[in-house]
Amino acid sequence: MMEILTSRHWLEWAITIAKFAFAFVPIGFILLLIPLERRGAGFIQDRQGPNRSYFKLPYFGRIRLFGWVQNACDGLKLFFKEVYAPNHVHRILFALAPAIPFAIVLISPCVIPWFAPMVFTFGDAVIRIPGQTVDSEVGVLLLFGLSSLSAYGAVLAGWASNSKFSLLGGLRTSAMTISYEVCLGLSLMGMLLLAGSFRIDEIIAWQDAHVWGIVAQPVAFFCFLIAMIAETGRAPFDVAEGEPELVAGFHTEYGAMQFGLFYMGEYSHIGINSILVACLFLGGYSVPFVEMSTIQANVGISLGVLCGLIVLALLAFLHMIYRYSRWYKTSSASNKEVILREYSLYKLLAWAAVPVVLVLGILSALFFHPEYTIINGEMVYGAGVAFGTALIQLLTLLVKACFFCWVWIWVRWTLPRFRYDHVMHLGWKVILNIALINLVVTAVIAKLVLGGN
Repeated sequence: MMEILTSRHWLEWAITIAKFAFAFVPIGFILLLIPLERRGAGFIQDRQGPNRSYFKLPYFGRIRLFGWVQNACDGLKLFFKEVYAPNHVHRILFALAPAIPFAIVLISPCVIPWFAPMVFTFGDAVIRIPGQTVDSEVGVLLLFGLSSLSAYGAVLAGWASNSKFSLLGGLRTSAMTISYEVCLGLSLMGMLLLAGSFRIDEIIAWQDAHVWGIVAQPVAFFCFLIAMIAETGRAPFDVAEGEPELVAGFHTEYGAMQFGLFYMGEYSHIGINSILVACLFLGGYSVPFVEMSTIQANVGISLGVLCGLIVLALLAFLHMIYRYSRWYKTSSASNKEVILREYSLYKLLAWAAVPVVLVLGILSALFFHPEYTIINGEMVYGAGVAFGTALIQLLTLLVKACFFCWVWIWVRWTLPRFRYDHVMHLGWKVILNIALINLVVTAVIAKLVLGGN
């Protein structure tokens, strides 16, 4: 007979400790977003972007990895540059300020549900694992509280630099953070009213049972997205770093890896915010049009479909490489032989990966048949089904987050920078009022519907 544990099983402790690895997901977003930003900027502005740095391989020649090597070189340059502080700064606070936003980003993922709560059998025990590292009843409030602390890094950097340009940048950051944090909270309240909870996993469950937040609250979604971009400090809202007025703002006096920490903190913040938007308005880890029970009952087929999607992505990549190869063969570019040799390596790796992933998908669909046990009238599967379902949900969430990351980049390289008074006007007189009206309308409709039930 299965035993539902009241005390923690050793496997639950092990998985809980392993979930702390999700704290490094923002680091992965840094490695993704910085090359994507620079190449995306080149694509939107009709130029090449970073494509000069390379490392050499026998036969294949110069390997640039679509600009990733150049970004790695820039990171190494920042890491090994001399850390310099002007004489007039407050040295302790000056050194502490860059670490604050980066440290906050490493803490924030602890309240994000990466997958639905896992309930599975292991031996004679039934184990339940929540999708987030810290199982908090006020997940949204805790995440907002943590993310708002990152503004202290910019404010402290501006004050500790003892420079009027840096101080003005820090003051602008604090003013804009206060303004758009209010808009963020009010635009989200409509979604909280519908879900009836501050827990992010319960908000996702409500969307899975009813409709995505972007459909139920479209006005709140756009208000939340605009306020989130502004709160992150991205263009066109980067008035705290306005070069024409402030010469880079609060980090004017910083260089080397101290500047790099501010830089990485911004991109990590984009990744966390993209995940949050996906959780609150795009169903989070829920797979579109497919219930979790269906995935669990057909987890082998689900993993096979996932492998099929990966194969399609590889074939699309190969199509792009072959198209570029045909263009270079007929072009007059002086380095076309070098590029064609590099492309031959990409073709080799992609064609080698396609049959491997395809075979794994077929084997999974044919031979992975889950078994379950009826406990308290519910089907409980084994650990393999639970981990396979969690993997599918995690990848679903990351794909949705990557889409919003591209939206961040698209907005930055499309719109010009706003003037500071225009930014404040947009926050306090436009978005705030729209969010308030949306909240009142949502509350009235929710009250009428719930009263009718």
